[in-house]
Amino acid sequence: MNKALIFFYLFTMVPMQTMSQTVLKYDKPASKFTVDQRGNPNTLGYMQEALPLGNGRLGAMFSGGVDREHLMINDITLWMNSKRGLDANEQSGSRIGAYKNFEKVRESYEQGIYGTSENSMESMSTKYLSSTQPLGNYAPFADLYIATGHDSSVVSNYKRSLDARSGLGLVSYDIKEAHFTREYFCSFPNDIISVRYTAQNAKMQLNIHVSTLLKLIDIKAEGNYIVLNGEAPMVKDNMAFQQLIYIDAGNGKLIPQADGSIQIKNATDVKIYLTGYSDYLPIYPSFKGRDYKSDSKLSIESAVGLGYEKLKQAHVKDISELMDRCQLELDYKPSELTTDKLVKRGSSIELENLYFNYSRYLQISSSRRAPVPSNLQGLWNGHLKPAWHSDYHNDINVAMNYWMVETANLPNSFSPYVEWMKILSESGKYVAKETYGIDKGWSVGLNGNIFGFTAPNEHGRRMQQSGAWLCQNLFEHYAFNQDKSYLEAVYPILKGAAEFYVEFLAPWKDGTLLVYPTWSPENSYLTEEQGKLNKQAYGASWDQQLVLNLFTDCIEAATVLGRDEEFKKKLQEIIPKLSPQKIGQYGQVQEWPEDWDSPTDQHRHISHLIALHPGRDFSPLTTKEITAAALVTMKHRGDISTGWSTAWKTNFWARLHNGYKAHQFYQFLTSERAYPNLFDFHPPFQIDGNFGGTAGVCEMLLQSHLRSINNNAQTIENAAFVAYEKRFEDANHFTPVVPDQKLVNAPYILHLLPALPSAWDNGKIKGLRARGGFEVDLSWEKEELIAAKVYATTDGNFRIYSDGLLSEVIALKKGESIIWKDHKITSQIKIKF
Repeated sequence: MNKALIFFYLFTMVPMQTMSQTVLKYDKPASKFTVDQRGNPNTLGYMQEALPLGNGRLGAMFSGGVDREHLMINDITLWMNSKRGLDANEQSGSRIGAYKNFEKVRESYEQGIYGTSENSMESMSTKYLSSTQPLGNYAPFADLYIATGHDSSVVSNYKRSLDARSGLGLVSYDIKEAHFTREYFCSFPNDIISVRYTAQNAKMQLNIHVSTLLKLIDIKAEGNYIVLNGEAPMVKDNMAFQQLIYIDAGNGKLIPQADGSIQIKNATDVKIYLTGYSDYLPIYPSFKGRDYKSDSKLSIESAVGLGYEKLKQAHVKDISELMDRCQLELDYKPSELTTDKLVKRGSSIELENLYFNYSRYLQISSSRRAPVPSNLQGLWNGHLKPAWHSDYHNDINVAMNYWMVETANLPNSFSPYVEWMKILSESGKYVAKETYGIDKGWSVGLNGNIFGFTAPNEHGRRMQQSGAWLCQNLFEHYAFNQDKSYLEAVYPILKGAAEFYVEFLAPWKDGTLLVYPTWSPENSYLTEEQGKLNKQAYGASWDQQLVLNLFTDCIEAATVLGRDEEFKKKLQEIIPKLSPQKIGQYGQVQEWPEDWDSPTDQHRHISHLIALHPGRDFSPLTTKEITAAALVTMKHRGDISTGWSTAWKTNFWARLHNGYKAHQFYQFLTSERAYPNLFDFHPPFQIDGNFGGTAGVCEMLLQSHLRSINNNAQTIENAAFVAYEKRFEDANHFTPVVPDQKLVNAPYILHLLPALPSAWDNGKIKGLRARGGFEVDLSWEKEELIAAKVYATTDGNFRIYSDGLLSEVIALKKGESIIWKDHKITSQIKIKF
């Protein structure tokens, strides 16, 4: 194939190719959202079938009901049942004076008092360290109902769809000669939800009303407006919010009603503009102050002034540009099935392709520029008591929400995570001091909310340090964008986390340094002797792996920014003293420092392989013995699991370069852990599986976590930095390695098609991101790479690894690109296409 044909095949892609790759479609409405006499919602079918819209802060789901449309509205900054406005120390959730008993608690760990007895590790942690402050939960916002008076039994040609590329929802149907359409979108540029109803050969008689499950202050219908004011109940300082709607009835008659609804008579074109805000501001510790009523008014007036078509044009441009950054095109014949039937039929390449693109849409919709990140349900919640509070779980879930923003080319979605981390690091200083007696750095526990809660979980069984885990995403963002101004901004957070661990690490009986109190997230050990709730431990492997990861990142960041030489030296001194990673009696990676693992344990969490993914320190190419042990662990854990765990296993198997197994888990995720609207379920709905699964697809096609510190080496084994070395006195122990000084400037190694499934024999992908500041397009046929294009978003060096061969170092300036074919550069391009 000549260069011109290679270029055409790789880089001339029909925008998202076909509807089957981006459009969710149905031939019936979603199930109805019902509320019982006590005001408790039953959203089970609705949440599984309605279709989501969002701009990262404001969100909606639409049902497409014929007789009554229901739009469930959310604002990601509205929570309930928590506290705000306390003094700075209390707002963190800290148990006042806990530090006075910290060493007493540690003694129970040092003495190995397991189980749940009065003096056990768990009980002592609950008694002396755990927070007594309420975490609260993510709240529903309001609901918009549009009654049509139509009888669904006489409807024909019903269609409901959501186009992930344009972000447009559509409903259409016929009643005899009349044709009715609806269009929905949630605009990021204008911070507005827009809905349009049209009728041909008929006139519409609509009733529009609103409600909220929260405390209603008032509803008023005046002129073209419906105003709803409400409060979300808090333990301290209720949250105020407003939903504001403007209705343009066109040639129809608009009649406000005393109950706050609006009737529309004889209309053929109705446009509805909706927005709403809470009084939340990310200001610690008050978390209050937004002029939410003025902001609602300004947004509506601006939207009405622009008009529907301009709003729609700006919205489609915004969404499509982001969606087109990364396009996956697998080879299959479209089935023409509706999405619910496609899921019900079982696994298919068509479903896998659609799921990937749709998950990118969900990322765009749930995380843009709000001051808080997407939560367990992303942006969408209709429950007063959602599962797991719809909160921020720091033991995998919130981090998993943001893996794909880097690889799947949505880096702009990361800013809410950064803003949240700024709050956590401020609040966490008080937890570090008040709970642990540590004056340096910051600490954060297992669960979080939008009010700076960083204290240990209310139950001592769930004691955990999460700072290193959450900071991993922060440094990864720099690894991909190489933006020193960003690194400058987040460096105090990274350093603060490391400073805390420097003080928190404690010597163990073997002389190594451990993290404790801790657990291996949600898993138990010695269950026959101590029971299934025996979870608190010391020196869990995941902790030790992430501390190494954090310290290495801090050393690099300080070097890049030219500061903190003494602190760097301190970290370098500590790294070799960290507890080693160990291979246990079954050949597995030990989950704890003691060999407590069971080969029959199939727990959903596999945190002790975090150095395999999303970490970088276990690899089949650099740590072969540890990787072999990781394979044993994966076999022990089994195949059937929850949605998010299945997604993580997809990534694990991709990092193990096993395309067959990675694809097997992705198949299961998309067909057996997806609702009809493709929301991932744990069960119930958790959005992390959507995002984690898409990250797994990226890992199958491109990996870039290894770095070349020996650029003269011809093999990757000799070139790549290795983070663990065997300890000679014990062949099954692997000691952390102080990062080589050359690591800071070491080129990233771009591994092309590292785990390509045989089922995806032909395909192409545009716009994957690689560490070092590169974007990569790939095409393949018959499971063989045809060509790759590597484009530089900044000046940088890299090496390519493909088919077991390692390239020389390749240098590109910003805007330059190369085409790679047959293990060599076939052309170099000086301009961006």
